[in-house]
Amino acid sequence: MQFTKKLYVTLAGVVVVLAGGYALVSHHYQSAFLPHTEVAGVDISGRSVAEANQVLLKKVNNQKYTLKDQQNSVLTFSGQAAGFSHNFKPLLKKMRQTQNGWTWLSRSFGEHQTTKAEDALILDTNSFNQFASQTVTKLNASRTASKNAQVDLTGTDYQITKEVYGNTISLAKFKKTVAHGINQGTTTINLQKDYDQPTIKSTDQKLQKTVKELTTIANETINYSVDGNTFQVPKSEIRSWLTEQDGTVQLSKTAITNYVIQMKTQYDTYDKPLTFKSTKQGTVTVPAGIYGWSISQADEVAALMSEVPKGKSFSRTAVINGSGIANKTRSVGSTYIEIDKKAQHMWLYQDGKVTIETDIVTAKPPQVTPSGVWSIWKKERNATLKGTNSDGTAYASPVSYWMPIDETGVGIHDSSWQPKYGGDWYKEHGSHGCINTPPATMAKLYDAVSEGIPVVVI
Repeated sequence: MQFTKKLYVTLAGVVVVLAGGYALVSHHYQSAFLPHTEVAGVDISGRSVAEANQVLLKKVNNQKYTLKDQQNSVLTFSGQAAGFSHNFKPLLKKMRQTQNGWTWLSRSFGEHQTTKAEDALILDTNSFNQFASQTVTKLNASRTASKNAQVDLTGTDYQITKEVYGNTISLAKFKKTVAHGINQGTTTINLQKDYDQPTIKSTDQKLQKTVKELTTIANETINYSVDGNTFQVPKSEIRSWLTEQDGTVQLSKTAITNYVIQMKTQYDTYDKPLTFKSTKQGTVTVPAGIYGWSISQADEVAALMSEVPKGKSFSRTAVINGSGIANKTRSVGSTYIEIDKKAQHMWLYQDGKVTIETDIVTAKPPQVTPSGVWSIWKKERNATLKGTNSDGTAYASPVSYWMPIDETGVGIHDSSWQPKYGGDWYKEHGSHGCINTPPATMAKLYDAVSEGIPVVVI
């Protein structure tokens, strides 16, 4: 009985000692981190906030990081060199407040409590961006870039060129990987998953659809008619209009405009000299005048931009502005007026035959009757022609018949004041530029012609 009492006393003493020891240890952990506490890969168990902060800063400030690509080390750097620094105190204080010192024993046998350093991280964005940009540029200097699959024209066929898998480093991925590694306290950072990868593959359905669309359009038959001239737009020309951007077929307005300009250069008759078989001088070259036509560039570009993408063959007659010289024969046709200043004579040809001819009087030198391919653009009865004489005085000449032929006021009209026509009379008694015509003949000419008839002045 006495032994049992001593045992109890002993056991009680042990309990008191153990309890005291537990309390003493628990008291320590009221201001220190519990066992198995890690931050950024550093064990801070049993340390105070100040001690833990000192240990962590010592590690991160001296920590070196190694970049690896596959199995090769490509760069070693410090966090500070990359623009990273840390302030652990706020994080440590917050962690400490969540720990209960009395649970130190259970924590001793539990799992490690690992905390990342993200909340303690301070990042100088400008320094990090500069570090990342310079590093990636250096790493990519001798690497092969990835390429998307694309549509290429091979000869006359559109085909898909397969994508290329290169090994250049993506700047965006690099930044993410490095920042994550430093946050985790990882000293070896692998860049294997940071390669730029093709975003468009040869199996892409949109790309395959694009090839079919390009092929269909390129095989269109486009027939053109320009003032009786017919031709087909070459397939190679159509292909030169086509472009592809991210799987979308586009037409080059610039290329189509250039083609229309080529058509105008070849077929337009406006503002071009004319080879003309004259009555007395033989074949001559006549300067361009107002007679002729030109393809409407705006209309043709708009039409092609609208029709070509439909992928269907079509025929088109070009829109032309003006009227006149037939392109096929490059002539004024068989009905026209010829005025020969050297011969001081005028002929009216109708269906290839002379129906009216007369001597005339043209401009008195140094004034000129302009040579060129003109046309009668108006017919007017009983007009008064006004202008300025060479001495500066004004004149007003009433005429019975007036047919202007150019844009400056030169025309054909009767001239009752002229006593004679032809020969050298014009040198001293010529007009201000108009074609003076005998009144009786002018009356016949006025009735015989219509507006729009070409007038060739040589």
